Amino acid sequence: MLSLPFDKWSLKFFDPEFESQYEDHLNKIRLISFRILNLTISIAAFICLLTFVIQQQSQLLSILVSFVSGGCVFLLMISRRILPYLKMVFSFYYVWAVTTNILIAFAGFSIPNFIFGFNTCALAIGTMQYSDNRLKVAYTIITPFVLLGVFDVYKADNLAFVFQTVSCTTFIGIWGYMNEYTSRLAFSLNLISNKQKDLINEFVNDAMFALSLDERSRQFILEFQNNRFVELMNIKETEQIKGFLRSTFVMMKSNESQTKLRDKSSTKLINLEEVFFQRIQSFQMFSNSRDQQNGNLEIYQHDLIKNETKKMCLQIRFLNFGKPIIFALIKSEQVPNLINKYESQIKEYQQLIINMSSKIIKKQSLLYEEMKRVKLENSFEQQKLIQIECLNLSIINYIRNFMLFFQKNKIVGMKSILQPFKFENYIATINQYFQAISAHYSIKFKLQNYIERNCLFNINIKYLTQILINIFDELIKNLNENSMISLRIIEEFQLNRNEKKQKTQGFQNTQINDGSTTKQFKLVQFTFIFSSNEYINLNNLTFQKNFTYNDQKSHIFEDGSIISEITCLLLDNIGPNNNIQLNQYQTPQMSTYQNTISFFIFSDQSQLEPSYLKVREKPLLI
Repeated sequence: MLSLPFDKWSLKFFDPEFESQYEDHLNKIRLISFRILNLTISIAAFICLLTFVIQQQSQLLSILVSFVSGGCVFLLMISRRILPYLKMVFSFYYVWAVTTNILIAFAGFSIPNFIFGFNTCALAIGTMQYSDNRLKVAYTIITPFVLLGVFDVYKADNLAFVFQTVSCTTFIGIWGYMNEYTSRLAFSLNLISNKQKDLINEFVNDAMFALSLDERSRQFILEFQNNRFVELMNIKETEQIKGFLRSTFVMMKSNESQTKLRDKSSTKLINLEEVFFQRIQSFQMFSNSRDQQNGNLEIYQHDLIKNETKKMCLQIRFLNFGKPIIFALIKSEQVPNLINKYESQIKEYQQLIINMSSKIIKKQSLLYEEMKRVKLENSFEQQKLIQIECLNLSIINYIRNFMLFFQKNKIVGMKSILQPFKFENYIATINQYFQAISAHYSIKFKLQNYIERNCLFNINIKYLTQILINIFDELIKNLNENSMISLRIIEEFQLNRNEKKQKTQGFQNTQINDGSTTKQFKLVQFTFIFSSNEYINLNNLTFQKNFTYNDQKSHIFEDGSIISEITCLLLDNIGPNNNIQLNQYQTPQMSTYQNTISFFIFSDQSQLEPSYLKVREKPLLI
C-alpha cells in the first residue's frame, strides 16, 4: 500500500510541488465559498439597510450597513482576480466577523441570545475553515478566551460555562484537524489516481476501459479509458462507447445461453452490451457468485472499412466502488508487437549473417578450385587431396543450408532455374564425392544405378545435390567404421504424354544405340541402404519430421532441425512431395538390421503441368 504524501501531524506535503498544487486546488474551493459568503452577506446587509431606513435608525448605522453591502458586492466582482490571496482574505474575514458580532452585542439590539450565538458561530466557523492553517490554530486557542474576558465571564458563578467553552474549543480544534486531514487525503488519493492512470497509459500496451451502469437511464457510462483504447477504438465519450458495445458481439455456448440468456439454440451471437447488462445484474444480486462474473470473452467486431471481422480476447473484472464497475482489457499479442518494434534490427542481423555466409562460401570455393589444380604423383597422396576437397564441399553445403534457412522464400522462386544434364555423368561425380567421404570416415560405399545410361534430366541440379549430401552426411554421423552404405537409384515409372511424344520417344530410343541421349518424364527413387548389427532408432535422424509443437519450438534453431527443414523444402520443389521415408526391418536368416532412407524426384520439371501435380495425392508413391 502507498504511504501518504503528507505528514499526518503537521499536515504538510513532503513535496513542495504537491503543496502548491493543493493550495491551487483549495483556492478553487475557497472561490466558490467566498462568492456564496459575499452574496449572502450583501443580501442580508441590503435587507437590514431597508429595515433601518423604515425604522428610521441612525444614519451612521445605515451608512455602515451600506458600506458592508457595497463592499461585499465589490469583492464579489473582483473575486477571480484576488484568487491567490483568498487564504488571507478569509483570515481577515474571521477577525472582521468576530469583531462585528462583538460590536453588535454591545450595541444593545434586542436579539435572542441563542439566535445571535448561532449566527455568530456559523459565520466564524465558515470563515475560519478556509483561513491559513497557522492562524486557524491561533484563532481556535485565543478567540474563546478573549470573548470570555470581553464579556466578563471569568466569575465563580460562571465557572461551568468556562469549562464548557474549553470543551467546545477542544472539539473545534479536533474538528478543524480532521477537516484539513480529510481534505488533504482526498487530494492525495486524486494525485495517486492520476499517477496510476499515467502508469497505465505508459506501461499497459493493451486497450483498457471501465464502465458503470446508470440506474435511472439503464445505460452504461464510460468511467475510464487508457490511451491505447482511444487509439484502437477512437472512443473518448460515453455516447461513443454505446456504439462499441452494440456493434461488438459474443458467441455464447449452449450452457451459457441456456442458464444465463435462456436461449434454446446451441450458440447465439449477442452484443456486448447485453452480456455486460446480464452479468452486472448477477453481480448485484448474488454476492456469493461475484467471482464467477470475472473471466475472458471472445468478442467479434466487423470492420466496415476493411470488410472483415476481427476476433479479440476481452478480459473482464467486476469491482465494487459504491456501485459496480466493469473493468475490461482487450488482450493483444505481445510477440508481434515486439517483432514490429525490432523488425528492422532483426532484418539487419539476418542480412549480416547471409552476407558473412556468402563470403565464407566464396572463400571455400576458391580454396576448392586451388586444390583441384594441385596434381600429386603419389596416388595415395592424391586420394587424400581428393578427400580434403570433398570435405571442403561438405563445409560449403553445410553453410548453404543456413543461408537457405534465412532465405526460405527464395527456394520456390529458384526452382525454375533448370539445368539439363546427363544423369550418368552427374551421378559419377556424386559417386566420387561419396567414395572420398566414405574413405575418410573408414566407411564403404556402393552405388547401384538402374537408370538408363543416356537419360537426360532437366531439374535444379543444386537442389538435388544438396539433398543427397545432406542425407549422406547425416548417415555418416550415425554409423560406425567399416559399415556399408548403398545408394540405389531406380525408375519408378515413365510417362508418355501422347502419340507424338511416343513417336518421338521411339525415335530417341533408336538413337540410344547411336550414343545419343533420351529425354523422358520419369519418377525416380533414390534409396540409401545400410546395415547395422544392432537396432538403430531412426527417429533420432533429423529427417524424421514427426515432431510435436513443443519440440519444434525448442529445437527449431538446432543444426539438425535446420538441415532437415531445408532438405524437405528442396525436395518439395523437385519431387512429388517432401516425404523422406525411413524404414527398418530385420532379416530372418541373419541378426542384422536393414535400414532404408528413400525419396522421389521428377526427371524433368519443365514438363510438369498443374493437372499432373495431382500425382502428389496418389497412393502409388507411398
